[in-house]
Amino acid sequence: MKIESGRGVGQASGPRRAGQTAAPGFAPSADAPQRASAAAPTGPLTALDAVLALQGEEGPAQRRARQARRGRDALDALETLERGLLSGRAPAGVRAEMEALRDAAEPTGEAQLDAVLLEIDIRLAVELAKLERLPRA
Repeated sequence: MKIESGRGVGQASGPRRAGQTAAPGFAPSADAPQRASAAAPTGPLTALDAVLALQGEEGPAQRRARQARRGRDALDALETLERGLLSGRAPAGVRAEMEALRDAAEPTGEAQLDAVLLEIDIRLAVELAKLERLPRA
């Protein structure tokens, strides 16, 4: 396509008359006023919702890794509690941390890992029950 700079921009074709039709059998109504119709409201974005839901789904490997990390964190919190009690004062935030770790428990689908995590969760529950009996300082 060759671009010529000497030509001005103009209308591509002249106005069409009502009698001329583009295709046989089609004729716009001459007596109806032509006006723009309002845009139709959009429906719910179900396709986007489905994509976001799929992205939120995690595989068994990610759940296993997250729960294994939670188990290590729980053991670390129990060790911190032990060191604190041996020194005469438990850290203030360890109770809240242990409760949050206990509440985040979920099955991984791997029987051996679930058994170990259950033992850790039982120990957390026992230590939290002991802490409940102590007066809050």
